[in-house]
Amino acid sequence: MRGHVLTSRRLGAALVLFAFVAPACIEVPPPPPRDALKVRDVKASEGVVLETACTPTGVEMCFDARDDNCNGVIDEGCGLHTGILQFVIAWEVVEADVDLNVYDVGGELARVGEPTSTGLVKDRDCPQSENECQGQNVENVFLSEGEPKRGRYRVVIRLDKLNGAAAPVRVRLGARVGQRPFGMVVELSPGPGTEEKSFEFTL
Repeated sequence: MRGHVLTSRRLGAALVLFAFVAPACIEVPPPPPRDALKVRDVKASEGVVLETACTPTGVEMCFDARDDNCNGVIDEGCGLHTGILQFVIAWEVVEADVDLNVYDVGGELARVGEPTSTGLVKDRDCPQSENECQGQNVENVFLSEGEPKRGRYRVVIRLDKLNGAAAPVRVRLGARVGQRPFGMVVELSPGPGTEEKSFEFTL
């Protein structure tokens, strides 16, 4: 009986020792990194449904303003630039002239080849008289370098000219703000209240 007690005590001591030593031997993976860009006060035009989740639909397709494979880049491999901020619109009606106007925290408009003071730049403007878009109407604005400035951003999708196309013109917006996806589909027609739709957020 005494020997049995001693054995139990030794076993208990071994268990206590294992309890203290074992956790040091187990490698616990670190938590996933948190997105440093906190998006607040998101707002879209009245009547527009804003998508805030990415659903994989397969391999990446070009010129659809979607992150089809949900890897954080919109229309990669399609000749478009990307960055920690990216905004893309696409529409199928070849004749229609639709503009993607992105305003930074200082109210400065991103233009083709001319970065704003905060680094936003547009790298494609469709349709073009030289037919550089080749019927694939996509406009893209991205942060060319550095960290995005904190403040209020405004994204406007505007119908400039129908050019003989039938209204309404259906346009899709895809946006990535850090690791957060946003998307919406709008229908634009000539006239006040119908010729443009917007999407705003604060960093």
